[in-house]
Amino acid sequence: MNNVGNHQGTRELLIAVVEKEGAILMRKKPEGTPPYKETWYSLGCDRNPERKDEDTIINYLKETFGITVHSVVNRGQDEEIKMDHDGIVKRFIYTDFDCLYLSGELKKPEGIEKLQWIPKDELPQYDIVPPSQKLFGKLGFVGF
Repeated sequence: MNNVGNHQGTRELLIAVVEKEGAILMRKKPEGTPPYKETWYSLGCDRNPERKDEDTIINYLKETFGITVHSVVNRGQDEEIKMDHDGIVKRFIYTDFDCLYLSGELKKPEGIEKLQWIPKDELPQYDIVPPSQKLFGKLGFVGF
């Protein structure tokens, strides 16, 4: 049964484009990890409707990756309908944020193969998931 359109079939995610000295922090998942064949992702977490989105992003980046960011700027939303990890087709709403790295030592959470700063001009050389490609194009990154 397709749940697209109702509340159970919608997932809201906050996406962080974290920049440091012209490079973007990206994560690589192991090859074959669904839902995409591509392995490089922007950083993101589920939206918490009880908190400000900016606070959720700041806390997520600190707790999950060990970094502190500032200048968290909302860059709008994108949507996609796809199968989630649980095998149910859902509507995904991505709220995109630009963030500037301030401090902290990177820590790599479980389930992530690699965490890496990638220069913006080198991003097109990586196998980046479609939603991140769309976002990078919207942000004016060359090659997207």
